[in-house]
Amino acid sequence: MEDIRYCAPGHIFCRAKKVMLAVDGSEGSARAATVAFEVAEMTKSKIFIIHVIATSVVKQFSLMSETDPEEVLAKYETTGKKLLDGYKGAAEDYHLEVELILEKGSPSDRINLQARENEIDLIVIGSQGMAGSLRGGVGSSAERVVLGSEAPVLVVK
Repeated sequence: MEDIRYCAPGHIFCRAKKVMLAVDGSEGSARAATVAFEVAEMTKSKIFIIHVIATSVVKQFSLMSETDPEEVLAKYETTGKKLLDGYKGAAEDYHLEVELILEKGSPSDRINLQARENEIDLIVIGSQGMAGSLRGGVGSSAERVVLGSEAPVLVVK
């Protein structure tokens, strides 16, 4: 039996047709995934799962390890694809239509750009990613996504 629920016009969850989940392999993004999948299932939305390789981290690691930057980037790309494929499998358990996005650059900039280009209705992101937060609150990437986004952002703690 279908759930009966009232959706007032203009409410985020009633009009959402495209949900974006930002992932980085952290516990925070795993918690955010559960929320994003449930929202997408409830709203019958397509889910876009994005992972951004921070090129600044690639450059720093390359310099510190004296490794060719292209070699380091290739390893990050392989890991990113595996990460996205894992989340895709989890999303399919919810019977969701999934699109994967692997980007390179500044995570917050690329997430917001892809959200605009894909006309995303809701972005879901963990409060803290792999880098964590020195303040014990919201991580810098999540904060920059919130500040730069045109779409509503749900930050999952």
